[in-house]
Amino acid sequence: MITIAKNKVHFSFSNDNVPAAYAQDGDTVKFCCQDCYSEQIIEDGYDFSKVNMKLNNPVTGPLYINSAEPGDVLRIEIINMELASEGSMCARTGAGIYEIDGCHCRRFPIDCGSVIFDNDIRVPIKPMIGVIGTAPEEGKAPTQIPGEHGGNLDIKDLGVGALLYLPVSVSGALLSMGDIHAVQGDGETVICALEMSGDITVKVDVLKNRKDIPTPFIVTKEKYLTTSADKSLDVCSKEAARKMHRFLQQHSELTDSQSGLLLSLAGNLRISQIVNPAKGCIMEFPIGLAKEIFEK
Repeated sequence: MITIAKNKVHFSFSNDNVPAAYAQDGDTVKFCCQDCYSEQIIEDGYDFSKVNMKLNNPVTGPLYINSAEPGDVLRIEIINMELASEGSMCARTGAGIYEIDGCHCRRFPIDCGSVIFDNDIRVPIKPMIGVIGTAPEEGKAPTQIPGEHGGNLDIKDLGVGALLYLPVSVSGALLSMGDIHAVQGDGETVICALEMSGDITVKVDVLKNRKDIPTPFIVTKEKYLTTSADKSLDVCSKEAARKMHRFLQQHSELTDSQSGLLLSLAGNLRISQIVNPAKGCIMEFPIGLAKEIFEK
């Protein structure tokens, strides 16, 4: 298995990034990742003024997949996630959506599958990938921002067993990932989840001639998820829903009106995160309800 060390990091998705490793279609790859603070928060109560925010959201990679060419779709199967024994969070004035006084950096341990929070509160973990993406066709996309390339998606469904479909815009795709969360609620409203170092093992497959896939697109055991990101929640919520509307028409026998009616009954439009420069929304729809014929 190919392994990419956690010191092979960068802070933007770009065709200029030098590949850290090379893979073939169908290979399994382990990405060893630092947490979103580049492991700077070393103890409970750490002084946030010492944190270099230029090192925020490092991603490990990029991985060059030899047969991937512009116009293809990259399918990433999340096979395994291994977490460190504790993680970091910071709640601070002006970050996130809450009125919080001061800056509070915390370290919380994980024990028996739960985060050990204050006041004897235990939160079950649900490991997920916060940042994962391919290089855009032109320019640089900072790792703090979500977009059509993927990036800082912060979608809690991106855990073990999920399939993520991303566009290939440059030769080799240049896949990178990081920003592991032990658990995160929808919205990531305080601007962080339980930020973890750890390892992510994925399988990468190159799909040719799949214009029917509305990337970035997620498939879990139970549901399909279409995604969108924009500075405006109005814009990205409508686009995420419309992507699913088009998907249902392409992959079922439903008409446009039937697809809309069914989505209003069984689709869930969610805010994935509200704290990044571009907000994120997803529309989810149950697998099998409309007898879809989507080939994974």
